[in-house]
Amino acid sequence: MASKFLSTQTVKATRGFAAQAAAKPAATEFSPVPREPVKTTTLSNGIVVTSIETNAPLSRVGIAFKAGSRNEPSGKEGIIHLLRMSSSLSTKQSTQFSLTRVINQAGAALTCTSGREHVLYSVDASRKQIDGVLPKLADAATQQVFKPWELSDNLYKIKLDLAAVQPETQVIELLHKVAFRTGLANSLFCPSHLVGKHTTEVLQSFVAANLRSDNAAVVGVGIPHDRLVAYAQSLALKAGQSCSGAPSKVHGGEVRVDTSSSLAYVAVAAPGASLADTKAMVAFALLQRALGAGIPVKYGSGAGSKLNQAVLGAGAVSSLNLNYSDAGLFGFVAAAPASDAGKVVSAATKVLRSASVNESQLSRAKAQLKADLLMVKENTGVLVEELALQALLNRADLLSTVDNVSITDVNAVASRLASAKLTVAAIGNLSNVPFVDEL
Repeated sequence: MASKFLSTQTVKATRGFAAQAAAKPAATEFSPVPREPVKTTTLSNGIVVTSIETNAPLSRVGIAFKAGSRNEPSGKEGIIHLLRMSSSLSTKQSTQFSLTRVINQAGAALTCTSGREHVLYSVDASRKQIDGVLPKLADAATQQVFKPWELSDNLYKIKLDLAAVQPETQVIELLHKVAFRTGLANSLFCPSHLVGKHTTEVLQSFVAANLRSDNAAVVGVGIPHDRLVAYAQSLALKAGQSCSGAPSKVHGGEVRVDTSSSLAYVAVAAPGASLADTKAMVAFALLQRALGAGIPVKYGSGAGSKLNQAVLGAGAVSSLNLNYSDAGLFGFVAAAPASDAGKVVSAATKVLRSASVNESQLSRAKAQLKADLLMVKENTGVLVEELALQALLNRADLLSTVDNVSITDVNAVASRLASAKLTVAAIGNLSNVPFVDEL
């Protein structure tokens, strides 16, 4: 997600059950009413309830937990991938058929999104239908049973999901593995050698330990706050003992995976900002846009990007900015033909090491960042996840912070990159890709 501000890497599995079958509301049924401000309530059992009433004809509700791939026990990695792909299986209250049927009839969609520090179950439906599908959302998020035969039947989805992972995603997963070694190093995808090895007991143990009321948030867009609070109070979630692991540390290092591809995919990163340091996080986000976070104009050349200017069209380069609760990564991802990969990576690394911004570049970066943040508010799916991350990880609403970050702040974080220890991950034809000690 290098081109968007949602900078914690996430993957989702959607069980969109005939959303196209939903009846379209009449054009005059809902009059345009301004959205209400964010409202937040913390229940006595620890659940955080956050909502925005948009007065729109569509509603979206999510149940999120502060538990992601970093919480997986050693030797049992891949649990979060199985949770993501098992969101529509039978529960204590509903069979798989019943869950599918109710969602189908409402023209709704049930989605499970997960990251390294969170998992989010959400459902979207028309305002008239949302009350009918909320019990099924609660079933999917809080009443899992993981029947062995259903897990076995579901394995083909896991294998298909793994087969569909693109090289640019693989290289970011490798980057995490070598940068963090444990915790945040755990992939969002199940290791191939562990597919089919997770038993019902292993999954239930993870759910019991991590999907707790004191670790949960209920978020909603397009739904009254009092209704969402009542819904959160009805959830059958138990409290538990929080277990905080060791703080994450960016170690640096290198991993290379040679393949028969004609291209090379390379990710280079230095330590970035954690969610705890809001000013540094915004400063890095502005620096990301100054260096180039993708190409904003379709079929454009990315002429305003320092990274693209440096590689002179020999490859595609985009800056990378990932933020977690106690660590972060900042760098770039590059893709280039094998013959040009060496000069592309070297040129992009030179830009990273010497990064700085002037007033004109900072002004443009602020405009781009504000636009990205405002676009989040227009997409209910992304907005629900953003509200969940704010509630679970104390992630600040950054729009009001952008103008308070000065050119001195941005250049201060940029100066860290000049001597920072680099982490490099590469996959593909690496015959011309430089090693980390050559950058």
